[in-house]
Amino acid sequence: MSENKKAKISDNPTAKEMKDVLPLVKAAGGAFGILGRLGINKEKFGELGAMAADLAEQSKIIELPDRFNELFGPKGWVCVGSALSVTLMQEAIALAETGKEEEAEQAIVDWFTKETIELFAITRARRFHQAILRDDQLREALNLYLEERYMAAVPLILIACDGFASDISGVSPFAEKADLTVYDSITGHATGLPSMIGLLVKGAYKSRDDEVTMPERHKIIHGRALGYANKTVCAKAWLLMIALVDWAIDKSSEDERKAEAERKANHSLSDSLKQLQKTQADKRAIGAFEPHSLDGPFDEEFGADTPEKAVNEFLSGWKSKNYGKMGKYAVNLTKKPVNKMAGEMRTMAEFVELEQFEFRKIQYSTIARCDARVWVKAKTLRETVEGELDLLIIRYTEDGDMAMPNDSNCTWTVQQLCIYNVMNAKFVGKEL
Repeated sequence: MSENKKAKISDNPTAKEMKDVLPLVKAAGGAFGILGRLGINKEKFGELGAMAADLAEQSKIIELPDRFNELFGPKGWVCVGSALSVTLMQEAIALAETGKEEEAEQAIVDWFTKETIELFAITRARRFHQAILRDDQLREALNLYLEERYMAAVPLILIACDGFASDISGVSPFAEKADLTVYDSITGHATGLPSMIGLLVKGAYKSRDDEVTMPERHKIIHGRALGYANKTVCAKAWLLMIALVDWAIDKSSEDERKAEAERKANHSLSDSLKQLQKTQADKRAIGAFEPHSLDGPFDEEFGADTPEKAVNEFLSGWKSKNYGKMGKYAVNLTKKPVNKMAGEMRTMAEFVELEQFEFRKIQYSTIARCDARVWVKAKTLRETVEGELDLLIIRYTEDGDMAMPNDSNCTWTVQQLCIYNVMNAKFVGKEL
């Protein structure tokens, strides 16, 4: 076995940093002389102690990805950095270690809901699409999955995976020489996505119709494996798509992270602890999140970083024909300048005069996505229309990434599709 195969995710620089820091902090104890040599003043000691206690508790999860991949990797389930929650991994590992392997796999399969697939496999992939129809392709696959039409869903997901990764790297992820490893990445670790791909590229020399448990790309696409139409195979195909999105995100920042690793020698211990604490806090917040909804009427004194404010500002800007205001709260993944976004909003909304709107309901669907219901009355070139409209609101960072709970300088943004829906009187009547 190669050294690369022997390496563990817990040996990645980020994880190793936590393991290295904790013994140092514990050894420091109350010795201010040692703390001084580490660049930490006495005033920071109380803060450092609190962070160290928190990180000591969180350090227990460092080994989880390795243990998860060890138990479930051969079955086609691998840990991905952004998605699978600590709680899910702990539950699955506990079940498997007590001999309840089927229950463990079922717990993993159950994680693949409409909301998690939309967030981790579809919404986060948009910034990388070279052809916008891939978004439609993935949504059609999701609809098929929800309708339990796995025979059609699985090949469509695999096709999307192939095209998505080929756009990123110029080579199919299923090609023999495809390199899917990424520096300091959970997903791009040798035991993660590269290992999963290795299970999915086995060839077949004759057709078989017995039930299979893996979305083996070559066998399925070339019509050799016919017994793939089940939820487990489809969920693994979705996991592959999620893993590829994670891989693309990690790959896009790989050079910067390598350079950052070289600069970290100049950082103080307290700075390192703060960054590690944020990462762990983000994971805890995602694991603790529960979908919930709020009914109107709403007070217009919304907080600065809230989806309610984004909806109100976007619609009030539309109503007053303040296209710059609309553009500030419109989805802008390509980071266009403010004046260009204002121009786009003018082009899209100039001939749809929003006369009235009423904010009626908002649903917090995921940590970075909300769905709002508003009533609008508008005048188009043809007629005056009114009705209830669904709005999609997503929270993004300045760099166009899906925002994590403790990220700063983020913006809740409204998807512009609502303008066309009003223009064409595409209103809804169902409950959120």
